[in-house]
Amino acid sequence: MKYLSIDAGGTFIKYAWLDEKANILTQGKKPTPRTTKEDFLAVIKEIWNHESDEKGGLCLSLPGTINNQTGFVHQGGSLTYHHQFNIKEYYEKELQTHVEVENDARCAALAEMTSGHMKGIQNGIVLTFGTGVGGCFIINGNIYKGTHLLSGEVSALICKDLKTYGHDALLGNMAGIPSFVKRVCEAKGVEKTDGKTVFKWIEHGDEIAVKMFKEYCYDVIIQLMNLQLIIDPQRVCLGGGVSENPIFIDGIKKAMEDFYNSLPYPVPHLDIMSCAHHNDANLKGAFYHFQRCMRGERQ
Repeated sequence: MKYLSIDAGGTFIKYAWLDEKANILTQGKKPTPRTTKEDFLAVIKEIWNHESDEKGGLCLSLPGTINNQTGFVHQGGSLTYHHQFNIKEYYEKELQTHVEVENDARCAALAEMTSGHMKGIQNGIVLTFGTGVGGCFIINGNIYKGTHLLSGEVSALICKDLKTYGHDALLGNMAGIPSFVKRVCEAKGVEKTDGKTVFKWIEHGDEIAVKMFKEYCYDVIIQLMNLQLIIDPQRVCLGGGVSENPIFIDGIKKAMEDFYNSLPYPVPHLDIMSCAHHNDANLKGAFYHFQRCMRGERQ
């Protein structure tokens, strides 16, 4: 029996076929449609129908505010066509299979809690860096969702004056990797490239890229400090594709240490590390969520 796990972000739909022990058998990615939910479905159907072996179900990791009990997407984050839409009912009807859906950052946290760097951690924070920034808070060993499922929507954290900066005042726009890449390219006066190229510039000491990366890290750790004072976590795990790059992790950690050292009072230093599953955390977590639901352990 194989299971299809989907991790859909604003740029790519990443997918993986997993066995019953959560081993990834094959995986790939396709561009995320920016048009309609029907176009999004067409991509999922293409991936689903390409596999002829017996299939056990579809596991979805999506951005936005999601009720994982009903499969209803209250707001779809970067995938706005999923606003006010019951994706579980829709996909079960279209694919004639069992479907479960959960918020992407909560999927990453569940993966780390089950078989990663959050295993055994009672209080922690998982942040995933992609088109925006996903967040999940682990409190007393459980994923905390809040009264209206808004807990962890850190992309919407207001970091500057909204009237002056508009959407650029939000953490998702400030710390999302495509936005950072775009700002670096504009500052260098070059055509937009990808994150790997920008981090190569940083690695090789490009003056503009290094300066802007330090500013980026400072913006991130200021919000990390705010979250630390609210949650007081044992550990923070950073996920998303960029978390596989040690330059990114080391940059955040150094900025945090420098900030601690500048404070006039002692604060416990956060244990910051990358997600053990890196860019596969959402894929694994969506499957773990699916398994929990099948066991009647929906949370």
